Amino acid sequence: MHIIDKARWHIDGGISEEEVIQHFVIVFEWLNSKGMLSSVGKEELEDGIDDYASLNERAVTPDALKFLDAKYDEYLAHIDETGEMSAAALDKLYNEYSK
Repeated sequence: MHIIDKARWHIDGGISEEEVIQHFVIVFEWLNSKGMLSSVGKEELEDGIDDYASLNERAVTPDALKFLDAKYDEYLAHIDETGEMSAAALDKLYNEYSK
């Protein structure tokens, strides 16, 4: 299975659980608003994002997987540089990707 990101990777890397969960909630909600979550991803969002959240190929649509493969690292770099986790940053990256 192709895994894009896991909450545990960040928590084990020293980032607070609260901050990591906030990040995953933003990403999952953004993907959902764009119609890019699969039924598995929607279920994970509805059940509540926790410290075992996994953003993977089963959680997203094929188009979302392509976008995330192309731009997710840039989103993480944006967070590292600015400290800002936001749907607006994902929108910007998606607009760049879609051109």
